[in-house]
Amino acid sequence: MFSKISIGIKTFLRDEQLFNTTHAIQDNLPSAKMIIADCGDCTEEKDGIYADIARDGHHTIQLPFDAGFGAMSNAIVDVLDRPYLLIGSDDFDFSTEDVRQGVELLQAVLDDYPYIDIASGRVNNNPYEFELLDDGHTVTEIPLDFIDKHRIQYLRYVRCDLTVNYSLMHGDVFDKVRWDSDVKIGQGEHGAFFVDCKRAGLKTVYVPNANVNEQPVRNTARYNEYRNRARSPERTCFVKRGIKKYVLGNGIIDYQEKQ
Repeated sequence: MFSKISIGIKTFLRDEQLFNTTHAIQDNLPSAKMIIADCGDCTEEKDGIYADIARDGHHTIQLPFDAGFGAMSNAIVDVLDRPYLLIGSDDFDFSTEDVRQGVELLQAVLDDYPYIDIASGRVNNNPYEFELLDDGHTVTEIPLDFIDKHRIQYLRYVRCDLTVNYSLMHGDVFDKVRWDSDVKIGQGEHGAFFVDCKRAGLKTVYVPNANVNEQPVRNTARYNEYRNRARSPERTCFVKRGIKKYVLGNGIIDYQEKQ
């Protein structure tokens, strides 16, 4: 069922969660191929585990320490050799039957509707689907308020522009769109990616009942030190794309160019 899918997993300083994730994928989605990009510590134990994973036909990439979100994402795409890439995370819980069924729903949408490029689910069942209004300088997220107020569960997909980072994507998406390789975390990379998708004419949808939960995580102080950079007001991805103002779906201005 999942022989057309690679699962891309970016990981940084969360080895316990990562190994839980890889074991769950091997047990629950055995025909999917993992592509793991790691910019954390190199250890002898991890090298051995990665060697075992590679022998099972998966792919592991060790990047320089703190190479960042963008570099890991692009490294995964560079070795993609299957039709679809599932965007994953080192703390996703792939162990449940619901997740397996959700991935089946995502794949069925891409299989049945060739004009759809990106099919997204939810993380922890939290709604995060928006349209994007983009005039070239100002981008505004518009919530799809109707999604949970109608008989949405009977629809196979709902058209949108921006979703969570739990998406199944056609491999040829990356002929048109990539991430900024210099981005560590934050800096507007999530919104910027989907702005690029919209500007490139790619079609994104939300697929009801495709959900993945996050594992309970106790992040270390060392990890949090790097993670907290996401709170920086810098939005270099927006600057590169000529976006002078970015408004979140709750009305908060996430970025505005200084006059």
